[in-house]
Order: sequence, then C-alpha cells, then structure tokens
Amino acid sequence: MRARIALALWATLCLGGCASVTGYLGRRPLTHGPYYHTWARHTVPESAVVAHLPIEFDIIAANLPPDGVRMLEPLLTAMNGYLDGAGWSTGLDQAPSPPDQAPWAYVGTIQSLARVEAVRHFWTVDVPGGPEGADADMVIQAKRPSKDWSAQLAALAGTAHADYVLRISLGAAEYYPRNRAGLSLRKAVDLGTDNTVAVGWLRSLNEPVAVIHLVGLLLSSDGRVLRAGAEGIVMRQAGFFDRSLVLAGGRVSLSPPEATLTESDVAALLASYHREDLAGQPLAWEVALGNLVRQLLGRQ
Repeated sequence: MRARIALALWATLCLGGCASVTGYLGRRPLTHGPYYHTWARHTVPESAVVAHLPIEFDIIAANLPPDGVRMLEPLLTAMNGYLDGAGWSTGLDQAPSPPDQAPWAYVGTIQSLARVEAVRHFWTVDVPGGPEGADADMVIQAKRPSKDWSAQLAALAGTAHADYVLRISLGAAEYYPRNRAGLSLRKAVDLGTDNTVAVGWLRSLNEPVAVIHLVGLLLSSDGRVLRAGAEGIVMRQAGFFDRSLVLAGGRVSLSPPEATLTESDVAALLASYHREDLAGQPLAWEVALGNLVRQLLGRQ
C-alpha cells in the first residue's frame, strides 16, 4: 500500500502586525501581479557575482512528519538541481543556521497573514475585514535575519566571492482574484509574471484561491533584505484553511480534512503540470523559478 500523509495547510509562517514586530520590514499592499517589492535601492550589474542558498521548504512543509517530507523531497531536489544548473547564480553548499533566524518573506492575503500560527511563535494581529471590490487585500512583507545569521551568510558569500545571495522557499498561500481591466464580468488570478489564470465570472472577489508558489528574497552579501517576491505555480479555487490540499494528476484540488498526499501526486506535479500557454509547454515550476530569479535580479 502506497504511503500517504495528511497535508492540512491550516497555517503559514506568522509575520505578525508586522511593522511593529522586531525585525519585520514594512508591509506593502499588492493590487496585481507580479508580486514584488524593493526595500533597499540597488542595481545588480551583469558583472555581479550572485550566489544562491539551497531551496528549502517553507515552515509548514519543513515540519511535516518524516514520511511527508520524504514524499516532497523529489520536487525540492528537482528544483535545486534546476537552479544549480541554470547558470543564473552560484550554489552555496549550505545555509546559515538556525533556520528560525533566517530572513523570510510573505506574499498572500492579509487575512491569511493574520490567522496563521507558526511552529515556534504565535502573534495575534488585528486586520481589516474582507476585501471590497477589485482592491483585495494582498500584501507582501519581509523579515530581516538575525545578526548571527547574517554573519554566517557573509562568510559563506565570501567563499564564493558573491555580491548578492538568493534565498528561495517552496510553500503555499492564498491569492485573491481581481476584475480584468475593462471587463467587469471577467475575473482572473495573477499567479505571477505573465501568468494570469481566468476564474468563473460568478466567483466573488472576496474568495481567495489556494496557490502553491515559490517565494524568494534577494540579499546583500551581509544579509540585508533588498527585494522579495513570489511566483505562483498552480492554483485551486478554494481556501486552505478549512480544507486539506491534495495534489493529483498534475493539478491542485481540495478535499475535506484528512485528505492525503501520495508519492504519485508529487510525481505528477513534478513532471506533468505544464504551462500550455508558452512555447514548448515548459513545466510550470521551471517557469516560476526562472521568473522569480530574473525578477529578483532585475533582469526580467
């Protein structure tokens, strides 16, 4: 019998009321994709040496039971191999520690940001009610690393003679749909760069869609957060917080609690979910990863 686990995505990393919590950078609203923000003015010249840390799971995936982590490892391994071989940056063999002192970025709905519970911390945050009209409450926020983590990064970057470092994680979030310009009855979700997916015209703008995405930060060699953003890979028209996530046949679907995620499901997302709107129909996760790196480096 094939292995199975429950993957209840009841939380994402809490980034609390955010500007008031020590180490957090100011929250910024997002009205449409691509979803990025720059906190420190910079230009990454073509001659700059850019390094990247190994892609990691977000806090939810990283704290699944061992069988769950094992099932997801093939996808993460493929992403790391693709990034290492793409030539955009130089891979660093390890990341600074501990992970809970690393910089972090959040992209998604403000409501999800307020109701999340982290593995080590919990903050209660007062946020406004649901979005109204086309101006849904999507936000981006980043957290600075600790001084110790930054010092370790500086040492690692020095070994690679790197001027900048990329930190990328694979995780999940909720995005809001929006009205398409000039067509009030047509609605869509911006998953990322040149990646807009239509949703049913009867769907409320107050109803988020579930998204698997890659979140990235561009750091200076000494750990300063310069820029952050996200690229969605796949979505489903339902929320994470009252259901569980199931990956099946290369598509994301949602089912009642105690749904299961199998190894064959992960294999389907890894090898069968393509961007059919692009020439050559590349894998969706490859496109998302490439767009994320180019956007963070300002080379889109």
